[in-house]
Amino acid sequence: MKIEEKLIWLQPLLLKQFKKTVQQKQLAHAYLFEGVSGTGKKEMSLWLAASLLCKEGSENLPCENCQNCRRVFDHQHPDVIEIVPDGLSIKVEQVRNLKAEFSKSGVESQQKIFIVEDVEKMTPGAANSLLKFLEEPEGSAVAFLLTTAKNRILPTILSRCQLVHFQSLTKKKLMTELEAKGLSINQASLLVQLTNSVEEALELNEDEWFQEAKTIIWKWFTLITNKDNQSFVYVQTTIMPHFKDRDAHRRLVDLILLAYRDILMLHYGTVDVLAYARYQKELDHIKTQYSSKAIVQAIEAVLLSRKKLESNVNAQGVFEQLVLQLMK
Repeated sequence: MKIEEKLIWLQPLLLKQFKKTVQQKQLAHAYLFEGVSGTGKKEMSLWLAASLLCKEGSENLPCENCQNCRRVFDHQHPDVIEIVPDGLSIKVEQVRNLKAEFSKSGVESQQKIFIVEDVEKMTPGAANSLLKFLEEPEGSAVAFLLTTAKNRILPTILSRCQLVHFQSLTKKKLMTELEAKGLSINQASLLVQLTNSVEEALELNEDEWFQEAKTIIWKWFTLITNKDNQSFVYVQTTIMPHFKDRDAHRRLVDLILLAYRDILMLHYGTVDVLAYARYQKELDHIKTQYSSKAIVQAIEAVLLSRKKLESNVNAQGVFEQLVLQLMK
């Protein structure tokens, strides 16, 4: 699939707007693309980079077939510089190198394009260094800053970029795409609740750890909803050995939260896409044991456990306390 075809599927309105901007040669010098993962931010930045470097397209639009376009899409064009976090952050040295590149002429043209992924992960020093550059841009260059967390970016940086929001895909649209990729409805139904990215969903589906995690959480959920005291012991014997780090703890909260969300949706008859569609018969039975107030309280307890984890409270203690609250 060509990038333009993918963007037509992901962001048809944005693509239409950017085509007009490109045709009129009105691209700004700095953009901030914000939205959840998998919504086409990187694809759009590459497509726009190709539009600036393509020699064969018409109306300033990229042909996607020439050598320049192919090198841009293959991340091999010398005038397209891409920066990703070095470890957990984007460091000041990376931004200094970026500024140095900005001061140079393009290798093959007068144009330079810079794509910075996860820009919210910049260290304070890197953010301030980038800010100085954005205040005084040099040469013929365009910068695309990509983020999933706009609220973590300095307001002064935001004010110097043209902000573009990338809408999330609808769950049904994502479901259709995953089914086309060979996943069953039962597989896709949970994945679309956890990610808005087709690629990430496919990776999760192939992840053995995730597959086991789903089974563990569903058993834990059934123990809790059956008021089985083993659900407390289960935390130590099964939950903690499998969910070992902070990311895994977050995933656990997401998975258990989705189970209670399913009950709430079934209770009110407002089902869109059930996360645990394969267990709908069991969910229909479980919902009869809960009042609407009890379901909401359970969801609030799960959300509170997430806040505790973010505050670095001991995970095992958080999950054991959650069991006690959910079994009241």
